[in-house]
Amino acid sequence: MYEVCVVTGTRAEYGLLRPLLVKLNENDDIDVQLVVTGSHLSEKFGNTQKEIQEDGFLDYVKVPIPIDDDSKEGMAFSTGAALQKFAELLAKSKPDLLVVLGDRFEIFAAAAAAHMIGIPTAHISGGDVTEGAVDDAIRHCITKLSVLHFPGCEQSRQRIIQMGEQPDTVFNVGEPGVENCLNRELMTRDVLAENLQFGYIKRDYAVVTFHPVTMECNTAEWQLQELIHAMEQMPDLGYIVTLANADAGGRLVNDIWKCEAEKHKNWLVVPSLGVVRYLSAVKYAKLVVGNSSSGIVEAPSMHTPTINIGDRQKGRMMAESVICCEPKRDDIIEAMKTALADEFQEKAMRVVSPFGDGTTSDKIVERIIAFLKEKRSNHEKQFYDIEFSSRG
Repeated sequence: MYEVCVVTGTRAEYGLLRPLLVKLNENDDIDVQLVVTGSHLSEKFGNTQKEIQEDGFLDYVKVPIPIDDDSKEGMAFSTGAALQKFAELLAKSKPDLLVVLGDRFEIFAAAAAAHMIGIPTAHISGGDVTEGAVDDAIRHCITKLSVLHFPGCEQSRQRIIQMGEQPDTVFNVGEPGVENCLNRELMTRDVLAENLQFGYIKRDYAVVTFHPVTMECNTAEWQLQELIHAMEQMPDLGYIVTLANADAGGRLVNDIWKCEAEKHKNWLVVPSLGVVRYLSAVKYAKLVVGNSSSGIVEAPSMHTPTINIGDRQKGRMMAESVICCEPKRDDIIEAMKTALADEFQEKAMRVVSPFGDGTTSDKIVERIIAFLKEKRSNHEKQFYDIEFSSRG
């Protein structure tokens, strides 16, 4: 029996990990240790551990970390606290493999602790580029701390190899978000409207998520105000707004959304929808607006147009149904009008996602089992050099 430790720190990340958790639990060779941390344990961010419990994952370890200070200094302090707690946990449990996804600071802390203790790490969704977020460098750090890699597209696989990782440890498995889109049983439009008590779901509406651009200084408020002004200029749409993550500047963004919600009867502002409600909302929406990765990965798989605002996702592979624009009200309005046009709506219906065929978790489990059965005595890595010409 192999012990595999899986860490989740946010609502979005758990939704992506869920299919993998289910399949790992079903495997007789694996004993899963689920670790829940970050905003999952915070009432301010919706106490989203409840969704984990509702899915039947009741026996998990809680690792609370300080997330009340959402300044950049606070994020650094939280990372340090998380590193200490994960070191204590992993030194005691000594799993055969740590599995992490993405690029958040608490995930970096878990991977760093595992690396120093000598526990191998498998990293999902590495190799992406998001130039506007501090997560970009953190993601690459986690890649170098890991020995097994599961990027979501071929472009990301090649980047990981370019970073010196051995090609036979890097597997293009597709994005977990696409698997959810193609395989989860979603709500009907009427059931979703009743569940959320939001009648605009039966009309035309947009799903909106806006996170601070953490590589920029003090831009969140004015960028959000530009988005709000654009939304107000499109009053015939309803808007379902999901709040920002526990990033630097996230609390300010969320406070503004909550204040604005009281002024607009066609807005529904919620901390979290959960996976099923969120994907159901995206499926029936006319467009997804904001700067979340879900607009890049999930929305194209649901054939819903995306308005991607600003630089947070800059550098990522994008489907043809994604329209990028500056964080300025006029640009946002123009992009929304383009996306709402019948021609573009039809174009989105024909888009093929570049992020896989929906079998991600099966591929990951297969590779994890093969890795564990190798029973390697150590996990020293040899840097993989590639030939290239420098353009300087």
